[in-house]
Formats: sequence, C-alpha cells, structure tokens
Amino acid sequence: MKGRDYLWCLANTLVDREEELDRMCPGCRARALEARCSVCGREEAGGPEEIVNPAFDMERFEALRGGERLA
Repeated sequence: MKGRDYLWCLANTLVDREEELDRMCPGCRARALEARCSVCGREEAGGPEEIVNPAFDMERFEALRGGERLA
C-alpha cells in the first residue's frame, strides 16, 4: 500500500465512526465518547499521574537511567 492508500483508509474509518455516532441517541453518544479502559470498560481515572503499572520496576528503571548495569 502507498501512503495515499493509508490516508484514504484512515479518512474512511473516521467518517464511519462519525456515522456510527450520529445513529446513537444523545445518552448513548455521550457514553461512547467517554474515556474508558480498553480492557475492562470502566471509566478511566483522571490523568496519567493516576495510572499505576504494577509491572513497572522502579529500581531497574533508576539503575538503567543512571547508566548502571544490572546483574
């Protein structure tokens, strides 16, 4: 595919999404536009400062950021 093909697909995807939203009642449209978790569907917490990644290793991050080598 060429760049123009990707652009055409993206433009049509956006148009399809708008048409989908236009067919919804105001309540469902508002809910569809809310920020939601892509896994469980719950409303997302405020901003990125409230997001916690349990798999993140702060010690390893600090070591790599400082240029130290890990064993």
